[in-house]
Amino acid sequence: MEKNNKIFKTEQIKLIEKIYCGSDINKQLGLMERAAKCVMKNLIGKFGKPKKLYVLCGHSNNGADGYLCALIGNEMNISVTIIEEKNVQKRSLLAETTRRKCIEQNIAIEFFDDSYVLDTGVIIDALIGTGLTGVLRGPMQKIIKFVNQQTSPVISIDMPSGIVSDTGYIPSVAVRADLTVCLIALKPGLLSGKAREYIGELVVDDLKIDLCRYPNVSKFGQLLDIDKAIENLPKRSAAFHKYDAGLCVIVGGDFGMGGAPIISAEGSMRIGSGLTRIVTRPDHVIACLIRNPECLVDGINTVSEARRLTDKASAIVIGPGLGKSPWSREMLKTFMNTDVPIILDADALSLIAEKESSFDYKAKKIVITPHAGEAAKLLGCSVREVEENRYAAVNKLQSIFGGVVLLKGPGSILSSLNSDELFVCPYGNAALATAGSGDLLSGLIGGLVAQGKSIQEAAEIGVSVHSYASDMALHEYADKGLIATDLLAYIKQIINGQNFNYHNKD
Repeated sequence: MEKNNKIFKTEQIKLIEKIYCGSDINKQLGLMERAAKCVMKNLIGKFGKPKKLYVLCGHSNNGADGYLCALIGNEMNISVTIIEEKNVQKRSLLAETTRRKCIEQNIAIEFFDDSYVLDTGVIIDALIGTGLTGVLRGPMQKIIKFVNQQTSPVISIDMPSGIVSDTGYIPSVAVRADLTVCLIALKPGLLSGKAREYIGELVVDDLKIDLCRYPNVSKFGQLLDIDKAIENLPKRSAAFHKYDAGLCVIVGGDFGMGGAPIISAEGSMRIGSGLTRIVTRPDHVIACLIRNPECLVDGINTVSEARRLTDKASAIVIGPGLGKSPWSREMLKTFMNTDVPIILDADALSLIAEKESSFDYKAKKIVITPHAGEAAKLLGCSVREVEENRYAAVNKLQSIFGGVVLLKGPGSILSSLNSDELFVCPYGNAALATAGSGDLLSGLIGGLVAQGKSIQEAAEIGVSVHSYASDMALHEYADKGLIATDLLAYIKQIINGQNFNYHNKD
């Protein structure tokens, strides 16, 4: 079965549903019944058959899904209670139709108020789904806060209520689900940023709709795939030579920050770069050689010394521990003045944001790898504005810099050189929130470019391998105590096809 890796925005999903069902309400109800059966199947599969089921239903079609879940639960002899907001003036046609069916079956319907109390059971969130566009009204906020105070498991239909489905932004409050059943196709809001804290386990079901039959409905993007990343790793022939795997130059390590280029260089070497050179302050040369005797290391004080080091480079990584001193600025100017593919990270991005020097970025083969704070500096906005729509931030950055943009964070987002579609990395966890993690990633990407991979391929493979390595570490240990260089052992396993498919074993 093909992986559910395609991502569609809400309007695109609605268009697919419209083409599939037309105006036939019976066909629409049939699709909703499939959705409800899917939700209940996953609910019981994860939590077992509950004695008590609480279904929170809104006034939209997400509420209709909830009413149908209530009907199925009732048929299974589960004690079902539907909870609604008071004084709902209007419901969608399908919500009204399915609600009447619940009334005909004498399923209890109660209205939420501040004194409401739940017994132990399972809660289904069918309040809003993908319909949110702005800040929730006060009464709905109260219901969601109430749900989040419960100890009972919560399953959300399509999208935890309170999350904007096209962006992942949470304008006020959102349901913290233990399980989210996403229907038809993935939505952007489930995959990146703070929203990932709220979805719990994510299950995707296409409801037997073959998305390949709707080629005229453009998808928003797709998930990166570790299997594809492994397949696309650089290959080596029997007569392979180290110079065939290129030279990756790592530029960074101002005073007090000599560790960053070392970590980046280890990423470059581990992913297969034939030669890796560190260009740093002379003070750090001994430490670099002791840690990585395989590296070429140059201690540089002046621009004239630096210029000669760009000649044979296959890829240049600028930024790990670069700092913001006059030396840092001169290193950036010198190494940007080349036709070699460049990966910009960390302090290099901060210096670029200051706009002291002007470069023709779009004329270069360039990858930028900002986190939200660095992206905000580059865009001249707040971190909050970036997090409100991480996808839009990537598109804006690409319009400025060209090349490939990799916005790091939960659900890292990657732009595409060849289309408007975006890629989202489904791997990674909080263990990556540690010093040196980004330096390691930039080294991986640089090492892949040095071996001849395009900047697009290198960014896709690099972020997939880096993030998946953290998942392997989390699976074996935990998310505390991991340091960036711990990932190197897992990266070695992944690129050699060893134990990288543990996700499929559970």
